[in-house]
Amino acid sequence: MLIKAVFVFLLVMVVIGMIGNALFPGAVSKVAKRRLPLAKSRTCPKCGRYQIGTSGCGCGGK
Repeated sequence: MLIKAVFVFLLVMVVIGMIGNALFPGAVSKVAKRRLPLAKSRTCPKCGRYQIGTSGCGCGGK
């Protein structure tokens, strides 16, 4: 009985996914494209080292 309930649940989830994909095609890829620019690391414009946190670089602009 438990296996039957799990199978029905998974089947319902697949149907919901197919309906969502039919209503909003490409919505997942749009979200992924929007998040990609956020993944770039900040670097110091003068020395090129990676900046951690909000404080400035330790190079002192040399």
